[in-house]
Amino acid sequence: MSLTTILSREHQVILSRLGELEDALKDLDLAMLEDVLRFFEADLPLHRRKEEEILFPVLARHIGAEGGPISAMLAEHETEKAYLEDLRRAVNEVKSGADAGGAVRSSATAILFLLRAHIQKEDEFLFPMAEQFLTDEEKAEVGRAMEAIGTCCSQCRVT
Repeated sequence: MSLTTILSREHQVILSRLGELEDALKDLDLAMLEDVLRFFEADLPLHRRKEEEILFPVLARHIGAEGGPISAMLAEHETEKAYLEDLRRAVNEVKSGADAGGAVRSSATAILFLLRAHIQKEDEFLFPMAEQFLTDEEKAEVGRAMEAIGTCCSQCRVT
């Protein structure tokens, strides 16, 4: 199994959850929005840690971290966190009776566009680059470190 298999599997789950987010927007289904938000707030940070703390630093030894794909992915991670905070705030406002449905839709749409594009860049560009440049020893090191963090959710476990 390649070192990026676990990240790609997690991406598939994230994409599925994005589909649920999109469905929740149709009728502003607060229960579904809460469920999806809980996933993004609790499980997505584990996925991000594997990239930011493990894969990216090792890949940076080969391609550098500044001004390239790694710095772009890190910047998108920060934007993603801000969009998720905006969505949480808007959902809480709706739950408290405020007319914030537009803010929910706007924040959720930003997340949908950002994460889908982000995942595509990682899966099609960054991960193949890691497979190409990392040595077998580095791949093993990255794999062990990722296993120590664990999977972001039960659906992502590699059997």
